[in-house]
Amino acid sequence: MRVFGLALLAPTCLISFFISSGDNGVALAADLLFYISAVALYLFPSIYTVLVEPIPPRRVFVINLLTGWTLIGWCVAYYMALCNPESQQVEDKLHEQL
Repeated sequence: MRVFGLALLAPTCLISFFISSGDNGVALAADLLFYISAVALYLFPSIYTVLVEPIPPRRVFVINLLTGWTLIGWCVAYYMALCNPESQQVEDKLHEQL
């Protein structure tokens, strides 16, 4: 799921963008597919975190939502989503103790 989701979403978004010119039914379907895949690609770190972890940390979603439009912010959110969930839980427990 880590790389497969990106490998599936990125070409889908790109191909549907190139097909979406025109006013026929195929172009309208491609427009819809483009917008759905673009939003899913933008929120991929958050979606991955929700699917993998039973109690996902909110900070991945917040970073992805607020700074995901920059490449650096999206990469940070993706890195946090791929990190070991146990290390995030340990970090949360340390913050609770302080």
